[in-house]
Amino acid sequence: MTKRLVSIGLSLILAAVWIAGCANLGQIQDQQNGQPIAEKQQRNNQMKITQQDTAKKIDDKQQTMSIQGKVKAHGNIKALAGGSEAENRVLKPMSNYLLQKKYPNIVVMRGAANRNRVALTFDDGPDAKFTPQVLDVLHKHGVKGTFFLMGSRVKGHPGVTKRIHREGHVIGNHTYWHPKLYQESIDRLKWEASETDKAIQSVAGYSPKLFRAPYGGLNEEIVRTLGQMNFSVVGWTVDSMDWTQADSATVQKNIRSNLHPGAVILLHSGGHWTQDLSGMVKAIDELIPTLKKEGVEFVTVPQLLNLPGKK
Repeated sequence: MTKRLVSIGLSLILAAVWIAGCANLGQIQDQQNGQPIAEKQQRNNQMKITQQDTAKKIDDKQQTMSIQGKVKAHGNIKALAGGSEAENRVLKPMSNYLLQKKYPNIVVMRGAANRNRVALTFDDGPDAKFTPQVLDVLHKHGVKGTFFLMGSRVKGHPGVTKRIHREGHVIGNHTYWHPKLYQESIDRLKWEASETDKAIQSVAGYSPKLFRAPYGGLNEEIVRTLGQMNFSVVGWTVDSMDWTQADSATVQKNIRSNLHPGAVILLHSGGHWTQDLSGMVKAIDELIPTLKKEGVEFVTVPQLLNLPGKK
């Protein structure tokens, strides 16, 4: 009986050893094929993350190359890194009014209400088509405007930039590539502003103190940084909506229905290469003399807001 119990005990021990050995063998085999299951899963997840990061880097590089290619192909007309105004801009950037209240020494929106003066401002230029037409109209009526220019387009159209400066208009900084700054790093903001400064300095001989964010897109960090860079951040109070490719009658209606003493009027002297701004050109040609007869005085942003225009 004792021998039988010993035999049974030895059999159970051998069985337990065999099961443990199988388990270890399975793990050893799994390690030979890669790593244990938990580690394999972790590795697979890391590989997916790495692949996603690589894909994003490739996509970012391709996007940058695409933008640069469009600049060369279209003479800096098509290079709007953040997309066209019509597809991306908030119609009424009310948050800018809140920022102006919190940072009154940096963000400016309008001039004094006790003088019937307004400022015409033109974004996204220069280009070879609409900017010269705008300049022709302003020259015809003896009016000075404020042009917020993109650095890449200043590089692409130095002759038009020189004309803006030569004819007595004020130049402001509108970034180099026109990105959505609120989606970018502060380092990107600093680069965009600094490179545009350099481009304007090389053509006009001075660096602007005025800055306007693409799409009017601001946040507190952007405003504080621009203040540290010695910029005045210029918003607007009247949107002509010319970027919707509206006709002359509509652009004039949009301006007149919102016009007030001290108004900063938003217009565009360039845009996406597909945009037609001819309605805007006709509108200002007709509206300027009409408003002059009504006692409206057209001035630059520095004149309207008592700001320096140059560094």
